[in-house]
Amino acid sequence: MVFFSAKSPRSPIASTKPTNKQRLVFLDALRALASIAIVLHHFALYAPLPDLAAPLIGPLLDWLMHNARATQVFFVVGGYVMARSMADKIWNLRQLRQFLLQRYCRLGIPYLVTMAFVLITYVFARGWLPDEVTGGQLTLRQLLAHLFFIQGIIGEENLSAGFWFICINFQLGLLYVTLLCLRDTARYRNCDISKVVAWGLAAFSLFYFNLDSTLENWALYFFPYFYMGIIINRAVQRKGPAKEFWLFLALIAAALSYEWRWRLAMAAVVGVIVYVAEKTGWGSRWPNSPLIAKLGRISYSLFLVHFPVLVLVATAYVRLEWTSPEAAVAGLITAFVLSIGAAAAFHRWVETPSIRIARTLTAPRQPSGTFCPQAT
Repeated sequence: MVFFSAKSPRSPIASTKPTNKQRLVFLDALRALASIAIVLHHFALYAPLPDLAAPLIGPLLDWLMHNARATQVFFVVGGYVMARSMADKIWNLRQLRQFLLQRYCRLGIPYLVTMAFVLITYVFARGWLPDEVTGGQLTLRQLLAHLFFIQGIIGEENLSAGFWFICINFQLGLLYVTLLCLRDTARYRNCDISKVVAWGLAAFSLFYFNLDSTLENWALYFFPYFYMGIIINRAVQRKGPAKEFWLFLALIAAALSYEWRWRLAMAAVVGVIVYVAEKTGWGSRWPNSPLIAKLGRISYSLFLVHFPVLVLVATAYVRLEWTSPEAAVAGLITAFVLSIGAAAAFHRWVETPSIRIARTLTAPRQPSGTFCPQAT
């Protein structure tokens, strides 16, 4: 086992170089489209408004319910963005602890505020909406599980649609930083042990773990999607051979031949698109749309708040007995518009302050010239 010396290209001195702050406008667009697709999927899935609107737009709602799923886009893009901002830095156990604190603030504060919002909406909605929407009474075990992002792992019901994704996102961040720590503390005959471990985990997931849908509450189930983004970063930034990306794509193709999975196939398509966009450079120039850029920036807030907004609107419509198909369609449109507005406000007043808090908590602990990991 060999430890990096101060002359390592990833030494603290090297890590003082400024991070590329170029706006990734194409990735913002992907985030925007994916978040809207997820909102439409949930709007078509959760009663009663879609059931009431079915006589008018039933085929559209059925298509959205079965096809408008785009979390794999966030996993690929998230892996790329996280590697882009973190891969060049020195990592050890101290940086890992700081990352966990920052990551909890970055993801957790908006998540916890949303949880409180959801619980308030359920008080308003219980008895008016189906139990599968509002869930059962909150228990202490369920609350504690949500605080530590482990509700799915221990079999507790999620309090809101999409909360499972935040848990997986947190797990993937922890797994990636662990790999970075392994990379920067252990080498064997100039071999990057972390790459060997990561490829092994990805292959194990593709041919075993990812085949069992009961394991969706574990990060390893989605690791190949996320790791594709990391490999794209290495290929685009010339930190690794471009052939690594194509080899990984071939591994995914082999896994799809072994057993077809449409979400894995979509992740592969997204990976190719991101690779081409970032390799050619047009990903930093197109689409040049302030509206799409804004939607991309508020995508996490939209992901969080759209479900409680839908519950509030649906409850109001049921209480007011606005239950005709035309009224239900209007209710879905109203919920969508209000979700966008609520997400913009949530991003400004909750998400952005949580980012500042995360940086404040970690930055003072960093000696001069070392790295304070950026949340993505």
